[in-house]
Amino acid sequence: MKDKRRVVVTGMGILSPIGNTIESYCEGLKKGICGIEKVTAFDTRGWKYQYGAEIKKFDPSIYFSKKELKRMDRASQISLVACKEAIEKSMLDFSKEDKNRCGVCLGTTLGGTILAGKYYKKLSATSRHFVSYLLDYPLYSAGTRICVNYGLLGPNIVTSTACSSANVAMSCAFDLVRFGETDVMVTGGFDTMAELTWAGFGVLRNVSTRICSPFDKNREGLILGEGVGILIFEELEHAKGRNAPIFAEILSYGMSSDAYHMTAPDISGKGPATSMSVALESAVISYEKIDYINAHGTGTLYNDLIETIAIKKIFKDYAYKIPISSTKSMIGHTLGACGAIELIATILAMNYNFVPPTINYETPDPKCDLDYVTNASREKRVDFAMSNTFGFGGNNCSIVVGKYFEESYYGKDKT
Repeated sequence: MKDKRRVVVTGMGILSPIGNTIESYCEGLKKGICGIEKVTAFDTRGWKYQYGAEIKKFDPSIYFSKKELKRMDRASQISLVACKEAIEKSMLDFSKEDKNRCGVCLGTTLGGTILAGKYYKKLSATSRHFVSYLLDYPLYSAGTRICVNYGLLGPNIVTSTACSSANVAMSCAFDLVRFGETDVMVTGGFDTMAELTWAGFGVLRNVSTRICSPFDKNREGLILGEGVGILIFEELEHAKGRNAPIFAEILSYGMSSDAYHMTAPDISGKGPATSMSVALESAVISYEKIDYINAHGTGTLYNDLIETIAIKKIFKDYAYKIPISSTKSMIGHTLGACGAIELIATILAMNYNFVPPTINYETPDPKCDLDYVTNASREKRVDFAMSNTFGFGGNNCSIVVGKYFEESYYGKDKT
């Protein structure tokens, strides 16, 4: 790893169901706030399930003009606002940067779906075209708006690998920085509460009618959420050269495919186990150094069981000593955004020495018998952690992150 550059996180921004700033989100995690309520974005009458986790108290008119909002999907709105916070936290001034070496890599599942849905409804009703509604429909649109806003001339990339989209995007951003293609990457993921998504998951019949209760014996499904998480990945010497704050160091990632089914996971857990194993091998640290796992933990019957099986495969007896939590119990499943929102939670755990809880937990499941940090956060020093995302189609991606140490710790044990 000596020939590769070190990559650190110098800024973070967020809009989530439990907080619209990094500070409020961190407080929500510590307190175990539940962001799940009845959905307000559209009429859910007639649906068996009516609960979701929406971003709350977000007024886009504070940030954008009426003219801009007519052509801007909610996906782009929230991405730009979270990006602004991340850049401010990083103290980046792009006017002083080589913009050819600054880029964007985001993950999403559906992109600007809300305005696109509105377009097709109006087209059907009036036979008139409202092309402005489609400006944000392409998946890359939010990234393009960020590039235009800050004049970034490096790569603008979008990844869409279902629920692992943000983790895959951040892994790509990590590689672009560590292999010297860029110095700074704006990365993360976003997704909104869109009616099309709601209908799609209704067909799959894996949505809970009440709450999200990962790893609980009586769990009945996921709760859809919306949100955005933006992180600034930066080459270490570049960050030090401008006295940037350093929140964490990205160590590695692991990816795999189940090669099994379009939606159903492989019950053996070999795909998630592979992504975790590859991530640990790439980080060159032993599995006993992982202090916390932010689980994918969707609250569906098989996902939680399979993740538990996979963790046991990789961590062996040590699996019972690792605090594990699903922040989806608080913020719902934010789909393509979940990896970024959850990596931010993991980094906050490192910086403030606590483990977020898995809330809504009532009845232990004998098949899911690990330490899921139930119902209340826990004080704990976290030096190394893993964040898992396992998507439809068996698209798996795990990221290993660590506290920043002045001396590179690759291949070394640190306490």
